[in-house]
Amino acid sequence: PGATMAQEKKNKLVAECKVLRAFFYMRLNELYGRNGLGVPIYTEPISPAEGNKGQSSEEEVWALIIKDLTDAINESALPNNQIQGEGRVSKGAAYALRGRAYLMTKKYDQAVADFAKVGESGYKLFSNYKQLFKVANERCEEMILSVQYIEEPSGYGSAVQKYTAAFQQGAKDSRGCWTDLQVTPALVNLYEEIIDGTTVRPFSWSDYIPEWNTVNALGAPNRKVFFIRDQKVNGNDVHPTVTTVINTELNKLNSTARALYLPEGNEARLKAAYANRDPRLAYNVVTPYASFQGVNSNSTAAGMYTYRFPVTGKYYVDQSGAEPNLNSSLPGSYYTSGSANAQAEFKYIHRKFVGEGLEYARREQNPIDEPIIRYADVLLMWAEALVEMNDLPGAMAKVKQVRDRVGIPTMASSFSDQNKARNYVRDERRRELIGEGVNFFDEMRWKTLKETKFNEKFAQHAWGGTENTGGTTYEWIGDQWYTWPVPKSEIELNKNLKPTPGWVY
Repeated sequence: PGATMAQEKKNKLVAECKVLRAFFYMRLNELYGRNGLGVPIYTEPISPAEGNKGQSSEEEVWALIIKDLTDAINESALPNNQIQGEGRVSKGAAYALRGRAYLMTKKYDQAVADFAKVGESGYKLFSNYKQLFKVANERCEEMILSVQYIEEPSGYGSAVQKYTAAFQQGAKDSRGCWTDLQVTPALVNLYEEIIDGTTVRPFSWSDYIPEWNTVNALGAPNRKVFFIRDQKVNGNDVHPTVTTVINTELNKLNSTARALYLPEGNEARLKAAYANRDPRLAYNVVTPYASFQGVNSNSTAAGMYTYRFPVTGKYYVDQSGAEPNLNSSLPGSYYTSGSANAQAEFKYIHRKFVGEGLEYARREQNPIDEPIIRYADVLLMWAEALVEMNDLPGAMAKVKQVRDRVGIPTMASSFSDQNKARNYVRDERRRELIGEGVNFFDEMRWKTLKETKFNEKFAQHAWGGTENTGGTTYEWIGDQWYTWPVPKSEIELNKNLKPTPGWVY
């Protein structure tokens, strides 16, 4: 309060701080504050010894969040938007966050009013979904609030590419990425099939592979037969080593499944299942036998790589890698890549926030900003609130705006009743906002995490079978997972904190 600066500047900075405080308290309340129990509220500077409050109620925390955002909205010094700005908060961001708080507390009419104000503040959809997640457009009219990154070695860049990309989707400093975070088959299957300019239908494997259900009845591992690479090109074996690794995989399968393998045409059969889908699938995910612009083993040249399974070497396979003879003996480019452990795994891999070729200098410190909230998110939260108000035509109109950008029809049949509309809006959020740190919090508040995200093993193959490199098996112990426990160490330090119900201390 005693800082010597112009009052207008001080007011603006205080408003910015209140928006950020509201955001972080929102996150805390979403994770630790359910079933009436919130988190401790501190609104004044304190000494370490004074950090001994117990939890306020969940409602009291939401009230603080809404008050902070309202104060910021009412501050005349805070600009309406920060389009082409440098990552600072704006009234539009405050409206978006307050609308989300109202949505979380089921005050749907107030949420709708705030979401409308976001557009009035100047924010709107960017024209090109694929290009939205490039450095050139990270300050466009869709980005309301983002984590700011710069490309330099001291820790202010994004490491998303390193942990999500295929091994050869690296950068100038290293071609190797780790594929630690993958896309689930369930999410890939949510991307609809486009029939024509007015019609979509849910994706079904049996529409493309009639034998899918027969093999599925034999157990998920047998579905692998449809995902194995071609043994032959133009009637000739690709290479004896490729034949060997293919046979190794086939011999793990039931004989009925094994008989369905196509030595020449297995790849084409599978690729057809991804061809006429929602374009966001190809923008967001490296699917089996899709190509991407990657980096060679010396990080000196870009090239097109095809994601295949199995490969004959563990990591990269280019002109100086594990399959050099294969590549040089075939016409054209046959460069192949896999995940970070491609001999054992074949997963769906992220494209979003991943550079192409030598686009970036550092795989672990790249400059792509990560959106915290963007206008498509606002439109879909707006649609969610309208569904809960039973304004289904209004909800459909908001969803249609998002889908029109990528040329996908929005069908009235998806909004024919409230429950169907609710599920459709949720699925649209999953499709649109993949990889942006949004879906987890959605599944937590909807209490759908067990059905949509939880997996007893480390990861899932593209065919849906689970694998677990580390040997750990996870167990869903109950719905207390929807409320994170206050850490035992914090309770030992502060006796006023109550243990989270349902957790053993």
